Amino acid sequence: MSQTGNPTDASTPADLELRRKSQALHITWRDGAETTFPLAMLRRHCPCASCRTERESKKLLPVLSFDPTKTIEVVDAKMMGNYAIQLIWSDGHDTGIFDYTYLRALGAKLDASP
Repeated sequence: MSQTGNPTDASTPADLELRRKSQALHITWRDGAETTFPLAMLRRHCPCASCRTERESKKLLPVLSFDPTKTIEVVDAKMMGNYAIQLIWSDGHDTGIFDYTYLRALGAKLDASP
């Protein structure tokens, strides 16, 4: 999926590739950098209000029901204008809209991890 936007904007993707088989989102940024996100990691960092509240409150019981024996995968994705991607999960969760600035910052944290 090619994107339009300011070619010098570091948080604008030049290309997005959802790799369902390996459950990864690969982004080539306009500045030439590349980031591959494991989709399970994106689920843990979902920016929707419910997931954000859950992370911030650090409750013992998750907002979304979680069955550790069930694999949750991305089944679809939708482009949200020129600013974000929405991931649709196999358990029906679809309210997380990942804007590109958030993904670029998350990718920087991923790159900084040991």
